[in-house]
Amino acid sequence: MADALTTLAVMFDLNLEFELHPIQITKRDVSAYCMNVGNDNKPWYFDIKQYIKCREYPYEASENDKRTIRRLAMNFFLSGEVLYRRNHDMVLLRCVDEEEAK
Repeated sequence: MADALTTLAVMFDLNLEFELHPIQITKRDVSAYCMNVGNDNKPWYFDIKQYIKCREYPYEASENDKRTIRRLAMNFFLSGEVLYRRNHDMVLLRCVDEEEAK
């Protein structure tokens, strides 16, 4: 191991004319992000279903959110009131909410 480190050290030329500044890393005790998860009594697929059914976006959707909903909706199929997700091999998977999953 020592021979390998010696060989690697010889391969690099040090330029002593330039001063190297160390990188300072500060560790915080509190996270810098916050996630608010609330219960709005809607299933996880509500926005996708609304887009497929009525071509409506959520009220406060940004352009990026709208683009994401359109992209996600391409993989879903609505039959009556039941939403299905197309699998990669075209198998339809029924979308269920939290209550049905229990």
